[in-house]
Amino acid sequence: MADRDPGVRALAQGDGWIVVAKPPQVITHRNWAHRKEYAMLQRVRDLVGDRVYPIHRLDRGASGCLLFATDRALAAPLQAALVGARKRYLAFVRGCFAADGELRVDTPMKDSNGVLKEAHSRVRALGRSEDPRCSLLLVHPETGRYHQVRRHVRDLNHPIIRDGDHGDGKVNQWWRDHRGVQRLGLHAWGLALTLPDGAPLDVTCPLFADQHALFQTLPWWADAVAALPGLDADPMPTVAEAQGGAPDEEDPEAPVGAPPPVDTE
Repeated sequence: MADRDPGVRALAQGDGWIVVAKPPQVITHRNWAHRKEYAMLQRVRDLVGDRVYPIHRLDRGASGCLLFATDRALAAPLQAALVGARKRYLAFVRGCFAADGELRVDTPMKDSNGVLKEAHSRVRALGRSEDPRCSLLLVHPETGRYHQVRRHVRDLNHPIIRDGDHGDGKVNQWWRDHRGVQRLGLHAWGLALTLPDGAPLDVTCPLFADQHALFQTLPWWADAVAALPGLDADPMPTVAEAQGGAPDEEDPEAPVGAPPPVDTE
């Protein structure tokens, strides 16, 4: 294994699994376009000192809870457990969210074959402001469709800030130019599931330093902290973006013998 600091922290760990805090601007695993990047798969491998198996994915710009198997035999059972997991995301979105209480979004989504699938999310505001026009939402996806959180908040006319796929380009540019926002405003805050051995797992990931610093400057920060205990915890440090791997490394996209990770956010 490479002699370097992986720059990631474990949030919870047990026999055959680990949940880590994925920093923003780091891909989950390498691909054809980023063959030498120091991705999460390699970082977590270096953290534990052995092969690891990603159970799901978060996009480069997203941050938060990311589950890996450290025992190949547990990769498929952990993926099955993830189907019934309770996932919570923080979405930093455009506009002042008008609704009080929780909203339900049931807009179906097409799969990779163009077939419409049911998709259900619950959304509530933690904080909101008119100047600047933005909100922090807590989103509970009840199904696991690709980019479900990003697409469902867009359907509420509150796209995630700095979302290049489903967001508002002019708004994204304003936040980049005026507030220095460099990445997708999405954070996988919490993950709760029943492990293959029957034990419960319930873990949260503190904000990373970039979002923590930004959110503290916004008018709704005190409201959000009151609405979500732990939101003001000490932030996680970010890491250097896109650090390259050693020249002789050719780790596969997903280790042989393990199922491919589930696409989420």
